[in-house]
Formats: sequence, structure tokens, C-alpha cells
Amino acid sequence: MRLSICIMVKNEEKYFERCLVSLQPLRDAVESELIVVDTGSTDSTVEIAKHFTDKIHFHPWNNDFSAMRNITLSYAKGEWIYITDGDEILEVFQPLIDFLHSPKRNQYGAMAITGKNIVDLETGAYSSQVGFRLFKNDGYFHYEGAVHNQAVFKGETLAIPEVSVLHYGYVANDKELMERKFLRTSAILHKELEKDPENIYYWTQLSVTYAMHSDYTKAIEYAERAYSLLPEIRTHNYMFVLLQLILVYQHQNQYDKVAQFCRESLSIKEGYLDVYYYYAESQAMLDNYPEAMRYFEKYLHLLEVREQQQERDVTVIEYSLTFVQLVYYNMSRMAKRERLYDQALYYAEKITDEQYLGDNILTIIELYIATDKINEMYTYFKTRISDRHQAAFFEQLAKAMEKVEKSMKIAIAHIFSNINSEFGLLCGLIEEDHNGYISPDTQFAVEQLELVNIPVYCSDILFYLLKWDCPLTNLITNFKEVWLSCAFDYIAKHHEDLSEYLYTYLQKHDDSRQFCDYKLNKTLARYALLLNKLDDEQYRNVFNKYLQEGINYLQTVYSTYVFDNEMVYELKNDEEVFLLYMYYAQINRKNNQNEYAKYLRMALAAFPAMNRGIQMLLKEMQNAITVQKNEFDEYKTQVKSTICQLIDSGKMDEAKTILNEYKNIVPNDMEAILLESRILLN
Repeated sequence: MRLSICIMVKNEEKYFERCLVSLQPLRDAVESELIVVDTGSTDSTVEIAKHFTDKIHFHPWNNDFSAMRNITLSYAKGEWIYITDGDEILEVFQPLIDFLHSPKRNQYGAMAITGKNIVDLETGAYSSQVGFRLFKNDGYFHYEGAVHNQAVFKGETLAIPEVSVLHYGYVANDKELMERKFLRTSAILHKELEKDPENIYYWTQLSVTYAMHSDYTKAIEYAERAYSLLPEIRTHNYMFVLLQLILVYQHQNQYDKVAQFCRESLSIKEGYLDVYYYYAESQAMLDNYPEAMRYFEKYLHLLEVREQQQERDVTVIEYSLTFVQLVYYNMSRMAKRERLYDQALYYAEKITDEQYLGDNILTIIELYIATDKINEMYTYFKTRISDRHQAAFFEQLAKAMEKVEKSMKIAIAHIFSNINSEFGLLCGLIEEDHNGYISPDTQFAVEQLELVNIPVYCSDILFYLLKWDCPLTNLITNFKEVWLSCAFDYIAKHHEDLSEYLYTYLQKHDDSRQFCDYKLNKTLARYALLLNKLDDEQYRNVFNKYLQEGINYLQTVYSTYVFDNEMVYELKNDEEVFLLYMYYAQINRKNNQNEYAKYLRMALAAFPAMNRGIQMLLKEMQNAITVQKNEFDEYKTQVKSTICQLIDSGKMDEAKTILNEYKNIVPNDMEAILLESRILLN
């Protein structure tokens, strides 16, 4: 028999069937046996095993992994033994089959494959380790070590990393699983360390165990204990200790410590993927970008050639194996900061991971602009940007276009104007506005839009419609005012002349007849007032327009009962309360100045943003009062002068008649009393 597959299990029902199914192609291709040793399962593990093999044996768990492994080996009859666990899935198997059929197998005593330890089911993230799994069944091969059992064998070794297994035994978001394994493993390690307190490997594994339990204080303590036991002359045989120190300090963001142990590792031996990655990361976090970029490049180079590596350190796990997209992302950011735009773009274009691609959209847009590669940016958009990221790309490009020179903005707009979307239409408007016209085709395309549904970053479409005096009432009908306000907030950041175009539009479109006209013009006028960039005459005109349209809007929306009973609490916002008070103020303007002033102040309290307009009205009222007072003073002087002339002319009856009329209008006038005395004396 060529192969014995040995599995030690206990309560492995979650992945066990998948495990055994994944082994079937290997069993079909190679004469083999499947040996299962159960150490006390209480779930359906044994029942699952019975569907695949009849070689099932039962042995109680004895807290010694190596001893239990060796029991499984004792049943093996095959020329070779393949070791796996009940939570492992054989992913790539053909090179393993080829090896077992090849005569060269006789040259070796063991073969190493790649183990991928899945740590996150949602993202598929994993750490990787090349380890021995296939051994010659020569009677000598066995395991040692109570916890992390280590294979002891004779003969030459071969690594075929193309063969890979997925291991689900350390899924970090499976809290119950991780807690169970922590309690079991930590207890065994503490017990073994009582027997052998200077065992470097056990101290390191204890650190690993506590790190997986998120207790990094203890993890650092135990890793430092292992480090203190290292011999004075360090060799790569103890690299696993340094790598554990790097990992625990990295997790605690102690980048000076990370760099220290990375440098020590590099001084012993280069070629460790994680050392390159974490040293580069530490330098990036310490703002040493050139050094970080140099070691990220070493990391990437090692990834390219690692399959050709003849020598692999099977004592270390590679945690950074899947970080290549993150490295591309970081390299593009750092190179951009260093103004190495071509290099930054090179790495940005290598990003394919959806998350990093989405996060890097603005960076890559800025890089295309910085390197003057607008056509290439368009190609990138067409070939690399998925529907998921299209809106984000347009939004970031719109932001970038507001920061560049006008010629660059027009060039970008020209290229993207043929995109069939609101953004493409915006680009067309930008280009045509630059050329001094808006074409009929563009106007027609705008008319087909539902403007209330355009994204905020396309709000400039409204600006160009205003600028070119396109009637908005036909384009904007059913809308929420908050939408239009958000759109104008966006426009105002990029166009200082927005007030001017709002004013011009409102002056030209003064024929409101319908509810939608009232609502739209009220909103446009309000925004023009809030921008507060109009001169006094313009402001007064727009303010009057705002009051007219706003009150018409209220009278359309609410019943007369609300107006007749001053039901301000039935209104939906402070602006509507303001407009209702202004309605009452207008009613009292001519006949009751006290009431008029009262309602103006109440309106201002409701909507303080309209302070400038209210102050204008109060000033007009005060001016009117002053004019009236001056006119009245002139009247009094004139009448009293006429009475004096009549008295001097002896026309006492006429003088008396006019004086009586004057006293009715101006009682208690001392001069009038003196004039009356003169008439009586005569």
C-alpha cells in the first residue's frame, strides 16, 4: 500500500465531512487507507467517519498531542504517511499525487506543503506556513512535544508548496472555538514549562497562545522570556522567537520595538517575508518612507521568487503572505507623499482588491493628473472601475477637477463627456460653457434627467442651468427643499458668483403662477439671501421676492384656519413660522406700526438668518416715522403761522375756527393756548 492517511479527531463535525471529501481525489488516485483515531467525540464525528472508512479506533485523550499522534501512526501500513486534521481541507492535491507516483519519492524522508490558517471567515484572511505533512513510514518517524507536536524523521526533505491545505482550527471570529483551544493549550504549556522552565519553544508557543487570546501583555511577557533564554550567538534556528516578538509588538503599535527586532532578524539572516513586511510597516509608521519603500520592494521581490526557494524555514508561520495588495496600496500612498508620482502610479495600478481599490480612488486620480495621463485615467476607469465603485470614482474626480488648472479641468471634461451618466452630462456642460454655448443636444439631455435624483457631486449641472438662464420650473418639480439646499451648498463652495446668477435668474423669472413655482423661487431666493453677497438694493429686491413667493407658498399649503388663528405650532419649520409672522406684519404695515414692528421682531426671533432683511424693514419703518414727524411739525408751524396772520389782520372768527380745528388734532400745544389768549383779549 502506497499511502496511509492518519487523522486524530475529537468533536470535529463542523468541518470533518468537507475534510474527508477533499481527500477523496487523493485516495482515488493513490492506493491508500484512511485511519481515524477518535479521542472522545460526543458529536457526530464518528458517524461521519463511518461513511468514509472502517478503520476507526478509539483512545482516550491524555493531554499529550505527540503521544496521540504516535498512536495514529501505529495503525499505518502504507509506504508513506500523510498527516492531517479534521478541520483541514486539502485544497491543491495534484502535485502530491504526482510525487507519490514518482520514483524520486524514494530519495526523501519527508515532504513539506503549505498550510493556510484561516483567521477570518468573512474576509478569507489567512496566515501561511510551509510544514512537513508527508513522511516515509520507516519505523523511526514519530512526534515529540506535548502541545505543538514536532515531527522527528530521517532522510532528505522536499518542499512542494503548491500543495496546500486550508486549516479552520484558528478562526478568530469563532469565539467559542478560540476560548476552548486557549484553555486547553495554555494549561498544557504551563504544565510542560513547570517541568522544563528553560524551554524556548514552549515559552514562544505560550506567547502565541496568549496573543491569539488577545492578551498581549502576557504575550509580550512570555515572548521576552523566550528571548532572554536565547544563546549569546544567535542563529536562524531561533528566528521563530524574534518573529513572535515582532508580531506582538506590532499589534501593540510599538513600532520602535518592531524595528529593533526586525533589524536583529535581518542581521542573522535575510529572506524572511514577515521580517521584510513588518520592518517596512514600522518604518512607514515612523515616517521613514524611503526605508519603508525599500523593504516593501524586498517583500514584493521575495514573493515573486519564493516558489523557487530551495530552502524553507518550517518553524515559522508567514502572516504577511496575503498582504500584497495592502503593500501596493501603501507603496502608492508613500511614493505620492515623496512626489515619486510615476512610481506611485505604477503601484496604484496594481491594486485589484475591491476594498483597497475603493479606498485608493482619489489617490490614483490625483496621480494620473500629476503625471498628465488623462487618457490613461479614462482607460483605467473603463477597464478597472466596477459598478460598485463608479459613483465613488465620479465623486472623487469631480473633487479633483475643482483643484486643478482650468485647462486640465476642460481636458478631463472633454474625455469624460461621452460617459452615459449624470457625470458625463456635467462634463459636457463644463466643456460647452467653456466654449461659450450650451448645445440643443445637451439641453435635451438635461430635460430627460430627473434633477432631484442626481448625486450631489453633479450639482454643478444646476449651476450651468442657472448661468445659461434655462427655466428650472420645468426641470425641478417634486423636490425636497433640503435636496436643493444641499445642491447649492456644494455649488457655493466652487462658484463664488452663484449669488449673481441666482439674482439674475430671479429677476428674469418673475411670473410665478403655480405651487411648484412658489416653492422653487422661494428656495432660490432664500439661498441667495443666505449667501449674503448681494448689495443692498439687490438684497432688498430678492428679500421682497422671497416674502412674496414664501407667503404664496404657505397660503397654498395651509388652510386659512391656520392663518386666522396664528397656529405657528402647526407649521413644519422655523422658516415657515418666519413667513407667517411676515404675513401678519404686512397686514399691519400701513395701519398699525406697533403691531408691524412686533411681528417683525417675532419673525426675526423665529429665523435669525434673515436679520439683514428685517433690519432693512425696521429702518424703512423708522425712516417713514421720521418723515411723518417732520411733515407734521411743518404742518403745525404752518397752521400756527396762518392763525397769527389772521389775528394780526383782525379776522378773529376765522382765526378762532382754524385754532379749534388745530386743537382737536394737536391738544396741549402751549403755543396754541397763547394764540387762544390773544383772540380772547381782542
